[in-house]
Amino acid sequence: MSTVAVFGLLAAIGMRLQTSGQFDADKWAIFLHWGTAKFLFDGLVSTITAAACAALAAFALAIPLALGRLSMRPWISRLAGAYIEFFRAIPLLLLILFMVIELPSLGFDWPALGFLVFAMALHHSALTAEVVRAGILSLPRGQREAALALGMRPAQAMHHVVLPQALRSMLPALISSLLAIVQDTSLGYVIPYDELLHRSQDVSSYAPQSLLQAAFIVTMMYGVVSAVLLYLKRWVVRRQRRDGATRGAKAAITGAAGAAEDVAKPATRFGKL
Repeated sequence: MSTVAVFGLLAAIGMRLQTSGQFDADKWAIFLHWGTAKFLFDGLVSTITAAACAALAAFALAIPLALGRLSMRPWISRLAGAYIEFFRAIPLLLLILFMVIELPSLGFDWPALGFLVFAMALHHSALTAEVVRAGILSLPRGQREAALALGMRPAQAMHHVVLPQALRSMLPALISSLLAIVQDTSLGYVIPYDELLHRSQDVSSYAPQSLLQAAFIVTMMYGVVSAVLLYLKRWVVRRQRRDGATRGAKAAITGAAGAAEDVAKPATRFGKL
């Protein structure tokens, strides 16, 4: 029923747009020029560049923050927790504006990309640190205890046993974090950073009659990037389920073979008697 309602709403919106002349050829003509397409594509490249730099910085900060939050030393845990809570609470848009206004007065004469990446790295490292911490806590305690029983120090057990398994299990959540970073690059228009949303505003300023059309095309471009990341996330989830099922089947076969050997051994002993 909800699907029918959604299609009905979309049909009503389409009819309204048709009535107001939004599908007229003259409002879409500017997007048929190669220069406009290249202009928007360059904006998409800028968006992906900012997202990639911010993601690398945020993920690099998130792991030590998560480990610090789990530290047995209270002052390290509290310091990491204060960082996470502080930058989670500040809206990213205000953080970007603060960076642009305050950092130049301190001598940081960065390009717009630097301010955007720095602000996004601070904000998303706090968010991703909680994802990493949850992934570590979700593992069975036996993994760490087995590593300690083998003679590893706690730090070695965390880095060589616990953390690799946690990162593997929370890979879908990290892809979701990357998707959020891509979408948040649109806030760079306030700097202004020449990303996709800012390029669409330039197009609509040059052709005011195509304002809605520019917004639609940019939305579709963002949608393509989001669809690729969502497909990657679903592929990773399916791969992890398949690997888990394979490991479970191997364990079941090994367990059944061991049980059969245990049953056969007494029979052998009795036969010798």
